[in-house]
Amino acid sequence: MSPFVVTSRSFSNRVAYALTLGLLASGCTLSRPSGGDASSVSAAGVSYGGVVSTALVEEATLSLALDRIDQRELPLDRTYRHFGTGRGIVVYVFDGGVMDSHHELAGRVRQGFDAFPGEERLCNAHGTAVAGAIAGTTLGVAPDAEIVDVKMVECRRMRGTIDAIVRGTRWVLADHARHPGRRAVANWSFIADTSAAVPALDSAVASLRAAGIPVIVSAGNLEMNACRIAPANSPGAIVVGASRVRRTRDSVGTLVDDRAPGTAYGSCLDVFAPGDSVLLPSMDLAQRATTQLWTGTSMAAGYVSGAVALYLERQPLATPDAVAKYLTSSAGAAVDVVKSPRAGMLYVGTVRGRSLRFADGALR
Repeated sequence: MSPFVVTSRSFSNRVAYALTLGLLASGCTLSRPSGGDASSVSAAGVSYGGVVSTALVEEATLSLALDRIDQRELPLDRTYRHFGTGRGIVVYVFDGGVMDSHHELAGRVRQGFDAFPGEERLCNAHGTAVAGAIAGTTLGVAPDAEIVDVKMVECRRMRGTIDAIVRGTRWVLADHARHPGRRAVANWSFIADTSAAVPALDSAVASLRAAGIPVIVSAGNLEMNACRIAPANSPGAIVVGASRVRRTRDSVGTLVDDRAPGTAYGSCLDVFAPGDSVLLPSMDLAQRATTQLWTGTSMAAGYVSGAVALYLERQPLATPDAVAKYLTSSAGAAVDVVKSPRAGMLYVGTVRGRSLRFADGALR
């Protein structure tokens, strides 16, 4: 079996603290209104809400990542604008445990599958950071989404297994079937192989998609073609690379988006999202809630999962294919025009989600 590999690395709390103090000194405050509800229609035997009119939310933010994905151009304006909050959407986080008591997530984390029930539930802060990017109260894209903790890492070895991922997928499918009126997303912030596809993971992605669950996958923190990395090479997975903001090396020093160093690249990438020194939930060695800066495609995938939650809140009939088309068609300019020319910057700003009608007349 190929091993689970945690692909992000964390940075010092001291830097995050300094960043937070600097923004607070500039007068940033945080507040968040709630989203709306919708009428129900029937689709393919499953009752989902129809197209939902969601309110525009505008709030000051400490997160440079949220600030980046709500606007087309740089520089940033310290504001996060988006339609909806992800209310009613479930995101299954396959990882090493999520800290359900963290103030960014408390009250919206449900403990789900555990592949290693004989050990502690929380291996490290990785899953909490990913969940925070998805649905943190002040640091997440979709602050009202529900997180379901799908633990497939063995804390003793800090590794997961393909078997654990597959069994976790079966549990997710059964759990989703018990909640037929809710849309869901699966977040896979891990790599399992760097030389070939893994058929069991391909099948797991296909099964989730068949149940209407988009699968968001991190490209991997490796300077190599993501098409060689499993599960980034799984058909139908939405693959996310990590971006950073840098200044051009000229006399002007213009701010531009760029592929973060060490991020996998290539034609298998669908979209980029911030993943270089992003402020997210964490915990210290005593498992006390903290925030810190994180770097990696794992975090970038979390932001995209949150964006999908926002989209599904207002377009609950959208298929996984429609979700992927929405992400790529609404994304900004290509982040790495040389190595990943078709993958643009994630955008969740003030353009409402639109229904995509295909040649057969189906709404997807």
